[in-house]
Amino acid sequence: MGKSKELKSKEDRVKEGVSLLTQLRNAYVKEHIYGYQELKRQISEWVNTGEPWEGTIPFPEHGREAVVDLPKYNNKAAGIHFNVKAPY
Repeated sequence: MGKSKELKSKEDRVKEGVSLLTQLRNAYVKEHIYGYQELKRQISEWVNTGEPWEGTIPFPEHGREAVVDLPKYNNKAAGIHFNVKAPY
């Protein structure tokens, strides 16, 4: 029998949020640009409230967008996909 879904703890949300931001910095994303600040704001809200959030944040300086998943339950880790944004 599988373990039932439990709410993700604040401690886990903090760890996963810091990890996502670190991944972006390691990809040479500057902390002062809009996309990074918006992602940081969404992660802070998620850490403090525990409410899940899924969405896309543009990073036009890099020609990319971040597809973000901040889950409510501990059976899924927070994730980010830094996708190339196709020109229109």
